[in-house]
Amino acid sequence: MQTRWTLPDQASALRWCAQRNEQGIRCILDVLGRFNRDETQARESFAAYVNVAEEVVRRGLKASLAVKPSTLGGVISRDLTVELVRGVGEKAADLGIGFELDMEGQRMTDLTLLIAEDCARSGLRPTVAVQAYLDRTPKDIERMLDAGAKIRLVKGAYTGDISDFNLIEEVFKDLVEQILERDVPFCIATHDPDLLEWSQDRISDRDILEFSFLKGLADETKEKLVWDGWKVAEYVPFGPHKEGYETRRKTYLRRLDELGRLPAP
Repeated sequence: MQTRWTLPDQASALRWCAQRNEQGIRCILDVLGRFNRDETQARESFAAYVNVAEEVVRRGLKASLAVKPSTLGGVISRDLTVELVRGVGEKAADLGIGFELDMEGQRMTDLTLLIAEDCARSGLRPTVAVQAYLDRTPKDIERMLDAGAKIRLVKGAYTGDISDFNLIEEVFKDLVEQILERDVPFCIATHDPDLLEWSQDRISDRDILEFSFLKGLADETKEKLVWDGWKVAEYVPFGPHKEGYETRRKTYLRRLDELGRLPAP
């Protein structure tokens, strides 16, 4: 069943992507999974990523793949996870579509960055999410850019070193400035209306920046940004294992409500 946040299966996600493409919005497709603690399950998730990549190309869609290392064995074997994530990246590269690494809780940060660096230095050009609420992120950004990875900057949806909402906003801006100094394309993923307004005022080059949003939030803002000539992407998760993902989204909205804030419309 379709919910505000997710779609039930690959077929519905691809149809949704086609509709979004018609609106000028590309999609980041995420095969929802769990912390697979079994190699067979990890390889099944790998096959699912490969299948959706092939369908994206067959249908001529504008979409990339978002991979969570935990679904590809990240909690059971580093070597297995590196093998499978690189395999997804190589398949995406062969097909000519984008390949992105999601960031999860702090226990997965080191492995995710190691994989991103390995893929980037192998010429696969991944995009990797980095989280503003971690103290380590400025150094991680330099490391990823030096390796040749592209940055998707997010605030963070798990537990970080910084919890104050206003302080995270200021750190986020500092990190944008850090990336701008390198003069490379990057992505901002936020629903914070203040940060969205600040980013558009600060950055005039519409080729260097892409705005990324979640399915289920900021639909009016997505369309306005496209109309104004910005690059826009929507993160589209699909599959049956939606509980953890939807819980994080509801927690985010509850936190905003406690602060008396609203996401971008």
